[in-house]
Amino acid sequence: MIILDDVQTLFSNGQVADEYKPEYKDYQFLFQQVGELAHQSCLVLNTWEIPREIAALTTNTSPVRSLRLQGLGVTAGEILREKGLLDENQWDELIDLYRGNPLWLKIIATIIVDLFGGKVADFLNCESLFLSEDIKSLLHHQFIRLSDIEKDVMSWLVNQPKPVSLSQLLDHLQLSPSAVLNAMQSLARRSLIEKQEQDHQTLFSVAPGVKQYVKTQPSPS
Repeated sequence: MIILDDVQTLFSNGQVADEYKPEYKDYQFLFQQVGELAHQSCLVLNTWEIPREIAALTTNTSPVRSLRLQGLGVTAGEILREKGLLDENQWDELIDLYRGNPLWLKIIATIIVDLFGGKVADFLNCESLFLSEDIKSLLHHQFIRLSDIEKDVMSWLVNQPKPVSLSQLLDHLQLSPSAVLNAMQSLARRSLIEKQEQDHQTLFSVAPGVKQYVKTQPSPS
């Protein structure tokens, strides 16, 4: 078994997802060969961005699998309990706000203990979603990778009060349909947009933490 961590560092900044840096082009061939040839080995990739070779080879019947890690949900309450937080009846709201991200919750729980005496209710009464410098740094490393078109799409999405359809995106953005579709696919591979089915329609939105971060950034030129 071979495990490769932080595979997203192979990709270029300012491009759509999974565009390899020139010096790492050979990894594209490696991933494709490992996915297509018969062998007894196992290659595990840990990444923010799914390489296009892996995405293309992933099916329900192929040996290639892609697992998108979700938030911890209510089980994240154990993190808050270990930190000694109060107001357990509001833990679900806190967990949902930070989408069950274990690292984010550990960071926020420490802040709640240090500044709010462990009182979750007092923290939630703050006017806006709080992002620590640690969380901002994590998001910064993701956002410097975005292309200009992806930034345009994200800027529009974060200002929508509710999830939107792809047709709404196409109607309101002054971009070609192919540019919007490519940007949305890339953002999905980067796990920066959320998708839900409602009334037989696919809708897209941005998680609260990501939305708050984008709104504090300078507008794309």
